Amino acid sequence: MALQTASTRSRLMITVLMLLCSLILFACGAAPQPSAPAAPQAGGATPPPTTVPAAPVETRPQATSRSRLVFFGNLEPASIDVITMSGNVNERQVAAQIFETLVYMDQSQQIYPGLAREWRRSDDATTWTFTLVSGVKWHDGEPFTAQSVADYFEYVRDNPVGSGPGSLKAVIGSARALDETTVELTLTAPRPDLLIELADPGMGIGNAAYVKRVGADAGFNSIGTGPFKFKEWVRGSQIVLERNPEWTWGSPMFNMDGPPLIEEVVFRFSSEAQTRLAALETGEVDFVDLLPFQDVVRVRTDPRFTVTGVLLPGMPQMNYLNTSLAPTDDLNVRRAIIYATDKQGIIESVYFNMVEPAYGPLSRVFPEYEPALEQMYEYNPEKAIQLLEESGWRLGPDGVRVKDGQRLAVTIVENKGWNDWVYVLQANLQAVGFDAQVITTQGPSNTEAIASGRHHVPAMGDVFASASQMTRDWHSEGYGTFPSGHFLRGEESARLDAMLKDAETEIDPERRKAKYREIQRFIMENALMVPIFELYFYVAHANNLKGFIVDGTGFYKYFAPAYFE
Repeated sequence: MALQTASTRSRLMITVLMLLCSLILFACGAAPQPSAPAAPQAGGATPPPTTVPAAPVETRPQATSRSRLVFFGNLEPASIDVITMSGNVNERQVAAQIFETLVYMDQSQQIYPGLAREWRRSDDATTWTFTLVSGVKWHDGEPFTAQSVADYFEYVRDNPVGSGPGSLKAVIGSARALDETTVELTLTAPRPDLLIELADPGMGIGNAAYVKRVGADAGFNSIGTGPFKFKEWVRGSQIVLERNPEWTWGSPMFNMDGPPLIEEVVFRFSSEAQTRLAALETGEVDFVDLLPFQDVVRVRTDPRFTVTGVLLPGMPQMNYLNTSLAPTDDLNVRRAIIYATDKQGIIESVYFNMVEPAYGPLSRVFPEYEPALEQMYEYNPEKAIQLLEESGWRLGPDGVRVKDGQRLAVTIVENKGWNDWVYVLQANLQAVGFDAQVITTQGPSNTEAIASGRHHVPAMGDVFASASQMTRDWHSEGYGTFPSGHFLRGEESARLDAMLKDAETEIDPERRKAKYREIQRFIMENALMVPIFELYFYVAHANNLKGFIVDGTGFYKYFAPAYFE
């Protein structure tokens, strides 16, 4: 059996290399190991501190050698308003500069004051009181008060919203301003991880009055309170933000008492990794996300640049398995897909051994991670074939399996620029008898494709800092770009929904850990996903760009304190 498996892998690797001919292999020694953020800690029975002192941060200069910072990401946003945006990370990256959160979290998972300078919660984590910084103004000059925060939470509760605030929608009971700078938020269920959730850039405090007034247009000309204001959006080209000269109330995390030194932040986007890298190397841009894995070592040795790799907390890179469509409504077929997936081959051929395999729906950096999943499925195409045969799928003359006159056909959805492994997965499935086709989507078309429920194996990943945010990936209600009920149905769907809601309200850390581990086992026992690899990403920036801060997920960058030496 082992010899057959090795032979199968060899044949597949030849196919993989042909499919990935556009990738440039590099010869080097052991891959540099990315750093991982500390594991986020679940909320315990003890209420969090009311204030947190700022950690020592390097002294900021009084001037910067350049006034314009150009950031090159992989996907143009569909919206940059925190209330309306769908939730993809590119939207959050831009919105993080325009909007401010009540609290912030740094890369060591320390919580800092944001728009809220102090806070307290009830013992059962259902009532939270925030004391806000005074003197804040919206970008249009209107005052920002406790009523602004109350209006935001009530708007989220009562209206369709994006995936950031949408994750809290079901538990917002009421929000009321106690005075000009104090707001009380009452929840319908305990939310021990609320501070971690509120620190997500997607939970910036949105301007509900403005969204009510202009509707969807708010997503293209946003008004926040943050260090940068919206200036222009040239669709298909760039988004330009300009310094907010009145911003003097920044979080202690930024260690600054005035507006940013950078006058403009420009966001450009291309799904072509080599295009982004070429722009960095020619000096057109200062910062690139998602550095091509095959170029990491070369760029790292270039004295002009700094390369950073981070293991991001969240849901690993993976593929959902849609239980509402044939043939993936059959548990044996879903398990066969997992057994047929050569994730080690993917890691070697696509990611140059610079990532680690994933085994379930939660990153290993979390204390709630279930290590037992590592033994549940191995790469075993013979086992996949056995399961398919047991379900009546017989090999046809063209190599595709057939049952009751139907071909064993599945569609794999790729979000261009994010899911380079899908062509290897396609070859893996074809090798055991699937008619597997890849559909390439991007941006809004990807959101539509996943939400439609018309595809069997859509690719996905998610960045978050608390296990409770699994709900947005797995609850049948769905949030923004995240799935709806078609990924599980009937009594099993209701059971998973109940498990998620129960776990996210659990205050006791040990009981919480047990509940999330049960959820992970349930997902994998029902073969609801194909784990691929842990969320590793590399970024590169000009060496003279200093001072920017990375958030608690290790992904989002704050440019308020940035400067050029």
